[in-house]
Amino acid sequence: MTRTKRLLRENNAFEKQLNPEFNAVLTDMVVYLRSAPVSEYNQELVRRDLGQMFLEAQLRGDGPETVIGGDYRQFCDQVLDQVPRLTARERALDGLSTALLCLAVWGVIWLVNRGLVTWLRPGAVGWSPWPALAVTVGDLLATAIILAAAWYLFRSVSRTAFSDSAGGLLIKTFLVLAALLLVNRVFDDVLLEIHFAAALAGVVLCFLLHRALEHFADR
Repeated sequence: MTRTKRLLRENNAFEKQLNPEFNAVLTDMVVYLRSAPVSEYNQELVRRDLGQMFLEAQLRGDGPETVIGGDYRQFCDQVLDQVPRLTARERALDGLSTALLCLAVWGVIWLVNRGLVTWLRPGAVGWSPWPALAVTVGDLLATAIILAAAWYLFRSVSRTAFSDSAGGLLIKTFLVLAALLLVNRVFDDVLLEIHFAAALAGVVLCFLLHRALEHFADR
């Protein structure tokens, strides 16, 4: 287990001591911290310090605003000013790690969907438990949309953690899903066929590379 995962578990356990009021504020603050250009380990260190500060205030009978004022975002920005920023290389590796994880998850969804369509296709001949799967133009466009939308929605959720924007997020999510359905129906030209085992190996490779980069960044 990496030091970041260990600290994350410790923070999750520690925060069970906080009452709902402090927990809600801390959750919003952690969501906001997630998009900051600092390492995940430093984010967890800030989270630990905030949790300890809140618990001490809770024991004194104070509320969140008494501790950090009314502008939670400004308080977070002030805290982040004291935390080392990721270098350009570290940010690039972090982005690559996240992209690989998204590709792995999307790959699993695609394999299940395309595999079922291939296996259950009416009139299919030469049935095989490891079929060749058709890769369409729509698949490639959908992959690009997934990566871009995942980054955008994550940033949107994180940067608006202290505002009530659930309606806007639902609309954005709906638009992404509509775009995925559209490109898969319109751009259905087959570019190539790939063996199920090869596609599965690609998904596993993406996940393993993501974990390797995660461990490398956590040294």
